[in-house]
Amino acid sequence: MPARFAQETGLAAQAESIRATVRRFDEATLAAAESIRDAEIRYVKGTLEHAEATAIFDAASAAVPHAASLVTLLAVLDHLPVTMQGALPELVNDTNIARITEVLRFIDKELNSYFADSDRVHLTNALDIGRENLYQALRRSFGYWQRGRAPETVVADLDLRPERRQKLAGKLLAALQDWVPGSRAQLRESLGSGTADDYSDIDICWVVPDASFAEAVDTVGAALSQVTAVPSFRTDPELARSARRRLVFARLSNVPLFWRVDIDIRADSAAADDHYDAGNPEACGDTGWSAPASAVENAIAAIKAAARGQAGTADALVRRGCERIGHDLGPTADLAAAITNLADACVTQEPGLTNMAAEVNQVADHLLRSNRPA
Repeated sequence: MPARFAQETGLAAQAESIRATVRRFDEATLAAAESIRDAEIRYVKGTLEHAEATAIFDAASAAVPHAASLVTLLAVLDHLPVTMQGALPELVNDTNIARITEVLRFIDKELNSYFADSDRVHLTNALDIGRENLYQALRRSFGYWQRGRAPETVVADLDLRPERRQKLAGKLLAALQDWVPGSRAQLRESLGSGTADDYSDIDICWVVPDASFAEAVDTVGAALSQVTAVPSFRTDPELARSARRRLVFARLSNVPLFWRVDIDIRADSAAADDHYDAGNPEACGDTGWSAPASAVENAIAAIKAAARGQAGTADALVRRGCERIGHDLGPTADLAAAITNLADACVTQEPGLTNMAAEVNQVADHLLRSNRPA
């Protein structure tokens, strides 16, 4: 069992409490549940035919109608450690753990209430409603976020049609608003003002009810991944501990490098304050980008500046990126060479950036070394 699951979250103890409560069922119930569970295992292993497994299930369910639901609940509990171990680190947070814990406590409470007064409503609450709520809690906590599989061959996305970005932005806004009831999301910066060009990223302000702020912060990646996979997700360290505002940056799969999604998440009470917690040392945290991850973003920004005809800005961005990782750029033939040199240096320090750097190199070659339109 993963250390964090067992020692830090308290979910292991809660799951074991439910198992202990289940052992209070009478022998007939436990025997029927064990019969169903044994038949399922033998069927999966191929030592029991489908017709025989079905007959065993039907007989056990006829004797004890809630036996099958009991088996399903125990199976979910048994799978919890595997679910936690396979979860992305970003998802093992207080919000998701609290959500699951609440459901487990509800199930345990209803089971104990059933044994206290024999009211079958409690049994239905635990084995049907509670079990379904547990499914939903696990799905919302760990099931939605998708990073996507790394492609064997990286091919840069150069389709910069404005209508394509506008459609993507609309889907993102809808996903965010549906994710947290009572929230509102809108475009900001150049897309919001109508001054965007082909290279403008997607800036969003997402205002959520104060009571839902932690939920929004801890699950924003999952909300976005309903639209497409999210291979990279980072938090601005200057607001990493703010109680009412966070700034996060997401890179989406199958989307041009220039269209990074920047989301300013604000609690309703700070919605109108564009400078809330800016410069507040207590709002700062140690989470954020690594130096190479930050530097490769400089490389992307340099391509964008060069494509806009801002050669001086592009050169400054490359040099700042090199300073971040302590890389000596040395003599380079041109700006494109300097950008790809920086991207490759980032990969040397952080191999996980290989695909992003490959895309940077292709985009730099296409936009800066050729006369082909983007």
